[in-house]
Amino acid sequence: MSGFINSLVAGSLLLSCASASADTASANDMIQLQHAAHVCNDEQEAKRLAANDHLREMAKALVEFKATKYCFIMQPSVLVKLLENHGGYVKFSHDNRVLFTFAEHLVSSTP
Repeated sequence: MSGFINSLVAGSLLLSCASASADTASANDMIQLQHAAHVCNDEQEAKRLAANDHLREMAKALVEFKATKYCFIMQPSVLVKLLENHGGYVKFSHDNRVLFTFAEHLVSSTP
């Protein structure tokens, strides 16, 4: 019986580790951002905007006029290192900074 419980605990631990890293990119994943991509420097702001299309559109219109504390427009199109993909937004590295953008601002990715 204790062998079964140990197997069950080990299996649960393995599954939780696998699901925790499922959205983490590999070391070589690169993504291409589109020209004039809406980029944020704060993950909570990116998460908030990713959850609401209308709010994200309004925020992008604002930063096209003037950058805010948390977001700006990145020009030109650049190739960046993908760190994590959260579906509606991605975490990436550019010029030794961790930044966030939205799925609609990705042009392509390389394996």
